Amino acid sequence: MSEDRDTMLSPEEALNRFQKPDTNLLGLDITSHDYMQPRYGFKIQSIGLLIYPDALCEVKKNFVVYPIPRTKRWFQGLVNIRGNLIPVYDLSIMLGTTDVPTQHENLLIIDKGPESVGILIEDIPLQCDTNDWIELSNIPDLPSGLSECVDIAYTQDDSIWLEFNHRKFFSAMMDRVAA
Repeated sequence: MSEDRDTMLSPEEALNRFQKPDTNLLGLDITSHDYMQPRYGFKIQSIGLLIYPDALCEVKKNFVVYPIPRTKRWFQGLVNIRGNLIPVYDLSIMLGTTDVPTQHENLLIIDKGPESVGILIEDIPLQCDTNDWIELSNIPDLPSGLSECVDIAYTQDDSIWLEFNHRKFFSAMMDRVAA
């Protein structure tokens, strides 16, 4: 048995011993630029927000939010996702599109680790192809706190969609969580 261990390849050697097949022989031209990562977006009332393509996301249907006393109404509390406590926000209240908390069936978790946030949403995110959308030369007036976190705005089918820098937005909002 010890002789077999001596002749075994290291994991790096085992993975690197294969050569990439010549796809030209098969009539295939596979290059890295052929694959475009899909974009996703979600709506908060009439505001469309595009998720950064590099952000990891998931949607939860059955979840329990544990409220934190003496916090802003838009900060709903914490949710336990695989042993990690993630803050949950109601963006419709935070952005001032409504005053009344509503029941949301979906929880969108954006990012991983300490930058994870949960956002209550009505519908699951939509796949968005921004290549066909019209980029606006001027970003429209936005609710307080959102304008600093949007670099690009698009219009598509009479809807406005915003490139949403969620990391910057929620970092600024964390300072306002305590009442």
